Amino acid sequence: MDHQFLPKKGAEFVKLKSIVVACSLLAVLPTIASADEPITFASWGGTIQDAMRKAFWEPISQKLGVSFKEDTGASLGIAGIRAQVQSGAVLWDLVDLAVPDCAAGAAEGLFEPLDYAVINTDGIDPRFANKYWIAGPWSTGSYMAWRKGLFAGDPPRTYADFWNVKKYPGRRALYDAPQETLEVAQLADGVAIDKLYPIDMDKALAKLREIKSYITIWYTGGQQQIDLVRKGEVDLLYGWSPRLDILYKEGLIDRSLDQAFLAPQCLVVPKGAKNKALAMKFIAAMLTPEVQKTIPNFTTAVPINQKVFSENMLAPERVKDMPTMPDAAGFALKNAQYWSTPGILSKAQETWDAFKQE
Repeated sequence: MDHQFLPKKGAEFVKLKSIVVACSLLAVLPTIASADEPITFASWGGTIQDAMRKAFWEPISQKLGVSFKEDTGASLGIAGIRAQVQSGAVLWDLVDLAVPDCAAGAAEGLFEPLDYAVINTDGIDPRFANKYWIAGPWSTGSYMAWRKGLFAGDPPRTYADFWNVKKYPGRRALYDAPQETLEVAQLADGVAIDKLYPIDMDKALAKLREIKSYITIWYTGGQQQIDLVRKGEVDLLYGWSPRLDILYKEGLIDRSLDQAFLAPQCLVVPKGAKNKALAMKFIAAMLTPEVQKTIPNFTTAVPINQKVFSENMLAPERVKDMPTMPDAAGFALKNAQYWSTPGILSKAQETWDAFKQE
């Protein structure tokens, strides 16, 4: 995902681009889809999509003897799926989304029921194995970061520190959406992480007004986070771990994981998908411990199958740098329930747009 532990703005449409990836397989294994009918995946683009391709789509498609296409349309959230389902022209077979989008889309009847005779949920938190969606293929985090060495003596640790512009001066960047940014504002205001929902929008926006004039960039996507830091255009920011971790490894930022968020992605099959049965096989393969343990080879996202950790399939040095969060599953469920409540997202977006115009 481009990481998104909450749904993207539904109105933020981008032109869908389909990229055909050639998978020439001479020895075709028996499958339920022919090479003339490639399965189509939709993800978030950028480095996340690169990792998705290398960790899952390429090796699994080779094993099953099928070809695949890919799209970046997951950035549309359920809006892209809704448009396809309502038109009767469903292009995607398997999509990874944020959990709130999965919950909302399931309530709208936008997804096919998952086939749990094919999908083995062993190692998956049972709270995330639902009729129409399942957690996967990984969890991603988000946290606060700043330019390397900028506050070497006494670095910021919490979002209250992020708001402290006197002690920690510099150009700041936040996500241009009510989702996530309102949560961050509440944390800065002293709200405990297990008390974030329901969000007090008025109080959260009041807190954001304290720092609004110091936000030089309201970014809209993950790649922007990387570009802003590499170009030296920002000093402190809140961002998504798959992007910020790249900068951290490059030695461009320091970070605090003290108030990190961690939430799973989720997998869905759009209603009317042409390769529904094959999509079930892909989900099953993506969630096996044997495939999950390869995730750190391609990204810093956290494997969703807990057997990877309980059976010590990863080296300790890889595990220690992964973002953690107390009761991450419980938080993600509260988050999904809140943001998928009818009317909440539209109300939040309306108040957010008004705030941005002040």
